[in-house]
Amino acid sequence: MISRNIEDFVLQILHSYNKICFISGPRQSGKTTFSKMILEHFQQSSYINWDIINHQKKIIKDPYFFENENRDLQKRFLVVFDEIHKYKDWKNYLKGCYDGYKDDFNFLVTGSGRLDLFKKGGDSLFGRYFAVNLFPFTLGELENKKFISWDEFEQILLNGFELKSFKTTYEQLWSFSGFPEPFLKNNIEFYNIWANERKKTVIKEDIRDAYYIKDISNIEILSTLLPFKVGSPLSVNSIREDLNVAFDSIKKWLLILEQFYYIFTVKPYSKSLPRAIKKENKVYLYDWVEIEDNAAKFENLVALHLFKTITLWTQTGKGNFDLYYLRDKEKREVDFLVTKDNQLLFLVEVKLNDTDLSKNLLYFQEKLKVPYAIQVVSKSGVLKKLKRNNYVQYIISADNFLYYLL
Repeated sequence: MISRNIEDFVLQILHSYNKICFISGPRQSGKTTFSKMILEHFQQSSYINWDIINHQKKIIKDPYFFENENRDLQKRFLVVFDEIHKYKDWKNYLKGCYDGYKDDFNFLVTGSGRLDLFKKGGDSLFGRYFAVNLFPFTLGELENKKFISWDEFEQILLNGFELKSFKTTYEQLWSFSGFPEPFLKNNIEFYNIWANERKKTVIKEDIRDAYYIKDISNIEILSTLLPFKVGSPLSVNSIREDLNVAFDSIKKWLLILEQFYYIFTVKPYSKSLPRAIKKENKVYLYDWVEIEDNAAKFENLVALHLFKTITLWTQTGKGNFDLYYLRDKEKREVDFLVTKDNQLLFLVEVKLNDTDLSKNLLYFQEKLKVPYAIQVVSKSGVLKKLKRNNYVQYIISADNFLYYLL
């Protein structure tokens, strides 16, 4: 069984912080399997899945059923609630569990929607939980790379990357995504069937049921258009014209698709850039295999690794990290900029085949005074460290670079 790199932090939330641990992420990213891995760290536990009828009945008949379990009173008892957000009064229910039993029990909650943003339920759970995302597999995780902090990654940028190759793992990710089941099956026919079923379930079940949307077909059409929009600033107006619906409807549907982990967005960076593009976000998919264009697919794969890294650095208390892209009115562009507490850390430009240093990367590095700039290429075995005008640039293979991320 492949270990997940959030495991230690989840155990810290449960053992040291004594909070409810919310684990959310894309459907089929392995949340149920991961929660059962966490169960193995406890000698006493109970697993409840709201999708199982007998488990529903158990909660409804005896909400605090875990209190009646035979247990060693000197040891903590873990209760896992899987998909509990489908229970209409789930927030009040968890509030009661935590407020009444936090001294004796730990609680772990999983779900496919963003549990902390879900509109169902009543009273707020603020102050009672910490949230952490479970992403699809990434390269470093698959290669058993330990959780690396920003401080550790900065030392790597300062001292230089090691020349490594993980070509087999990278190619498998490229072809079958980072979702556990299709990745491990390593079979294109299986992936095709799985991808169709996953998408149908997310849109026609999860989203429809959560928002009681009667005409779900427009969201389905939107999801079909988005793979062709990856890699460019997304024009909501253009999509509005394609679908012949209101501007606000498109914005709402994009937020819903983001909430249910079908897409994630990257904002434009405009501070200190008076001629920067300021309004249009870029959109990326959690499953890059849906994208037909290889350059856009490659950019999306790198984007997911970066987005996962900055999300987990923030969630684990390492600082407030953000991911941006750069584009000005002269159409100069760099794919990604990572910041911490508004401090510019490093730039990333993604090039499918070009191993010559990007002029735009160098331009924005000097313009914004960013200490490190990284050009990531798909070709294996590439590692160069350059210096231009007292700034450091790397040109590095994707399988090498992605290993160092989360």
